[in-house]
Amino acid sequence: MILRYLALVCWAALLLAGCGRDTEGDTDGGRAAVSCPAANDDGVVDIAPGLTARIINKGYGRAAVAGDYADVHTTLWLYDENAENGRGTEIWTSGGQQPFQFRLNAGQVIEGWDKGVVCMLVGETRELKIAPELGYGARGKPPVPPNATLLFEIELIKLVDADGLPAG
Repeated sequence: MILRYLALVCWAALLLAGCGRDTEGDTDGGRAAVSCPAANDDGVVDIAPGLTARIINKGYGRAAVAGDYADVHTTLWLYDENAENGRGTEIWTSGGQQPFQFRLNAGQVIEGWDKGVVCMLVGETRELKIAPELGYGARGKPPVPPNATLLFEIELIKLVDADGLPAG
């Protein structure tokens, strides 16, 4: 009985150590350490100059890191300070149907996504406010006009590491 209890305690400790949000140190099989900034009392995280996140729904498991494959549902609006919640014209949505998959920090998406999805947890929904220099910049990308500030709502559906193993 005591041996079973001890095994259960050790298993739980290993699970918690591998799935926490604080990824400082090498707790994930050689992955690079990631320091995830904490949200303020309003659920806002200052990620980088020109990039903020507002946590809408908390997630679970380990934090996303560079090299992971992320499956997300997303909606994009042009940021409009005069619109409700800053959500101006809706540009695109995945509609919650088919997730969009990309590899973090592989240059497959705009820089604001590469920086803004790192540290998300599976099941987490966050709103990213992305300045033009971390989005489509002075050129834009129709229908996104030049120098547009973007507002994305992103839900992390699935996270897979570079070896194809599910995160968690």
